[in-house]
Amino acid sequence: MSETSMGRVPVGEPIPLRFDPATKQRLEEYAAGIGPRRFGALVRVAARRLLADPDRVPDALDQARRASADARRIPWAERPLDLDPATSTRLNELARELHTDRSAIVRVALHRFLTAAGRFRHPVLREDARTDLTSSTRVYLNRSTLDRLDRLIGRNGDARTAAAIRVAVRRLLDAPGDLAADLGAIGAARDLTPETLGPRTNVHFDDDLRDQLDTLAERLDSNRAELMRLAARRLLANPRDLEKSVTEEIYRGDANRDQLIARNTRRQQTAAADPPAHMPLRAPSPQGNPFGKRHVFRFDEDTKRRLEELADEYGPRRVSALLRVGIRRLIGSPHTDEALAQARRVAAQARALPHAPVTLRLDSPTGARFLALAARYEASPRDLVAVAVHRFLTAPGHYRAALIDEAGASGLDEKFKVSLRPSVRRGIDRLADRHGTRLASALVRVAVRRLMDDPGGLAGDLETVAPVHDLRPAPRTARVDVALDDELLVHLDALAARLGSDRQELVYLAAKRILRFHHNIENRMLDEMFRAPTSRKHLLARHARRERLRRMDRGSDT
Repeated sequence: MSETSMGRVPVGEPIPLRFDPATKQRLEEYAAGIGPRRFGALVRVAARRLLADPDRVPDALDQARRASADARRIPWAERPLDLDPATSTRLNELARELHTDRSAIVRVALHRFLTAAGRFRHPVLREDARTDLTSSTRVYLNRSTLDRLDRLIGRNGDARTAAAIRVAVRRLLDAPGDLAADLGAIGAARDLTPETLGPRTNVHFDDDLRDQLDTLAERLDSNRAELMRLAARRLLANPRDLEKSVTEEIYRGDANRDQLIARNTRRQQTAAADPPAHMPLRAPSPQGNPFGKRHVFRFDEDTKRRLEELADEYGPRRVSALLRVGIRRLIGSPHTDEALAQARRVAAQARALPHAPVTLRLDSPTGARFLALAARYEASPRDLVAVAVHRFLTAPGHYRAALIDEAGASGLDEKFKVSLRPSVRRGIDRLADRHGTRLASALVRVAVRRLMDDPGGLAGDLETVAPVHDLRPAPRTARVDVALDDELLVHLDALAARLGSDRQELVYLAAKRILRFHHNIENRMLDEMFRAPTSRKHLLARHARRERLRRMDRGSDT
């Protein structure tokens, strides 16, 4: 047994796994802190800890699936629905009887219609020609359901989608069937975006560990990848004794365990100590390779693809050099703060979620007070409602009695078309559902009355609360490794501290700017790729020969 492999137990064939970028980055950080090439051992430790407590895995797996579904839900598509008074009354009575809302019933009706459409052409044409549709309401449907309905109805000419929805609703009202079960299984189902997973990672598992993982996955109707993502999240949530566990996973021979653990401890102590002053710094490679420690940054897929296409003009594997050129230009620019602020504004606008429309109904005296308050502060009704609901959700207090009185109010003749952020709308709906169905409007009126009774500090809230939008997370899933030397890192960190930013944001900004302004950077790229003065002339000549051959292969002699 050699010195480098003594005590090791061989592992089996590799298993391809995919993690979300955040989890993968945290695992790599933990593995790097333990020692070189420790990622596979860390993942195996996570698998063994998961298999050591299989009784808790089903609940944890269900909870992880629900959390993933909640995070990936697509907002409902709002759709107007015009009905005749009789059908509208029947729909409202059915919703009240089942303690649900009309949108859920319409979603079930459309699901049944799409599952078994039957002969629908003539009923849709008759429904489209009706003129007694005086009861108007709005329902919330899945976008995928509307797309399927449009494709189905559009086969026979014009897509009379509204008429098809009314036909589906009438069919359900005529034959409700087991509607209660469908409301739970179909009415609450939401469209989900696909999971954002990073590139594949191969991890070696021995046969016994792989068999245990497959057995547990088969019992829970899951697979290796899903269970390993759960195992990784549980390991990161409770990273106890990771260093010792990973070391034991790598060196599992009983005869040499103590010796190997002690050697690993000495290696870490030596690495943590400051290098002696007489040790020479590592010079750049005379072959022109990048030097310095490699750092991981996250870009969106389109930016990474464009960087690779631009870097390919200068030779293979030049993305790191191209990004260093972009970083140096960003550090030397006197307008970096303005560029960063502009990039943040553009990113926020691109990720802003649309506001959810809400109708505020008030009685005439309250409506007059509401308009007077808006005129006094030169604010719109939407901004006032946004501030009122924000204050209410921050400190709801005892509101049950006021909500009951507001739910029974009459004479609500004044209507105001306003809108709320999706997260605020969900908060109002959750509070309202505690006391019954369809009380969200009454809860908004309670919040508005509180604001009118106590508008203190309203001017400040109108500036800080009303303009706020919900933002989607930034979709940066592509990994790019960039080698940065210590001097460049010092300048980059100083710039980040001055602008209140971080390395990731500044490197991403540098990448976007170098893609926009990449003219006349040939000399900068050559300086960045070939930084050793002793062999610079030879390397430049070799680069020129390679470029001539590459252009000839493309069919151009220019």
